[in-house]
Amino acid sequence: MLRAIDIVTRIAPHANDAYVRAFADGDALLAQHDLTTPLRLSHFLAQALHETGRGTVLWENLAYSAPRILAVFGVGNHSAAIRPEETAALAYNPPALAERVYGLGNPHKSAELGNTSPGDGYKYRGGGVLQTTGRANYRRMGQKCGLDLETQPDLVVAPAHALEPALQEWTEGNLNAAADRNDIATITRTINGGYNGAQERKELFDEIWAIAAPDAPAWQTADAHDDTAWLQQSLNTLGANPPLTVDGKAGPATTSAVKWFQALAGLTVDGAAGEITRAAIRQRLAA
Repeated sequence: MLRAIDIVTRIAPHANDAYVRAFADGDALLAQHDLTTPLRLSHFLAQALHETGRGTVLWENLAYSAPRILAVFGVGNHSAAIRPEETAALAYNPPALAERVYGLGNPHKSAELGNTSPGDGYKYRGGGVLQTTGRANYRRMGQKCGLDLETQPDLVVAPAHALEPALQEWTEGNLNAAADRNDIATITRTINGGYNGAQERKELFDEIWAIAAPDAPAWQTADAHDDTAWLQQSLNTLGANPPLTVDGKAGPATTSAVKWFQALAGLTVDGAAGEITRAAIRQRLAA
């Protein structure tokens, strides 16, 4: 199996030196977290490189324009519910925007992230390989890794430590099991909290897989899973044409059938059978 650094340097030639050094010295740490198969490594790298803009982003960039602020954090789009009249003070002002979105300016999110003091929103903004966010997460990941990330958040991007919080998050989420069944939807939801950039993550995974294991499609090498078998059988029940082979492996035919159902149900057509798609399938089956 190729080393992670060999893949990173090919996929992300402009990656920040901190990440390059972390992956160059990271073989033992990756093995410690059992990223020892092409599927596991490819899924981890796809998420890491997406979260970091192919390794170019150390810290979350919050230098947003006013229209972008409203599109991402505006009323109806985010718990911050930023209104147009607020954007003049927030546009291209990362500390102010971070405080309004993640800090005390957004009580719902600050409580979720454990941001309790003025300035925590910016101090504990997304950082590192999987963009750790929030004082509570910095504290928790630091304790797991034997680092004082709460006091020294810059350690999350230090070459000697950058992989540790990301791999701890990966392991806590039981994401090797999801990778074994090629379940990128579950991996994305666990890492991202939703499905932001789902298509880009899939495309990045495909690009990495072509390097890591070019001899067979990823879905063929994946483990069969009962959830996928349920999905295939449910789509067949709802009239998938041609009918799917119920083998528990999500290949191109299953993806096409998911897209068919999503279009039928008026959902976003991305081929990813996430929670919303599965809920709609259950509703149709119940009806």
